[in-house]
Amino acid sequence: MFICGYHFPADMGNDVSFDKVIEKVEDGLDAAGKTVTLTSETREGKKLEEITVEEGSFAHKALVDYFNSTEVKEKDGFKMLYYTNKYQISEISKSADGDSTKDLCKKLDDMNLYRVKVA
Repeated sequence: MFICGYHFPADMGNDVSFDKVIEKVEDGLDAAGKTVTLTSETREGKKLEEITVEEGSFAHKALVDYFNSTEVKEKDGFKMLYYTNKYQISEISKSADGDSTKDLCKKLDDMNLYRVKVA
């Protein structure tokens, strides 16, 4: 099973604890001082909103990790965020970050497309 881009053994089934995922995301990651920006858009490409993700949150770290490790090609400084990754990041962030990323998670649960930029 893949969660946030990391492979977990099949014998763990679908019950991989969020702590194990957070551990893998944070292992060797230096996200401090980086600005994470998400841009949402419709399927038709209409830009909806630009969101800055709170530093120190799991969502911030996971998006920095995603940006650094995904094979998605960068275009104009942004990388497209896959649906699976955004839903997984949102689900773990709801648990790990509490209210600090509540509004962000609500947005990530929608059907819009998101691009991520890390600077």
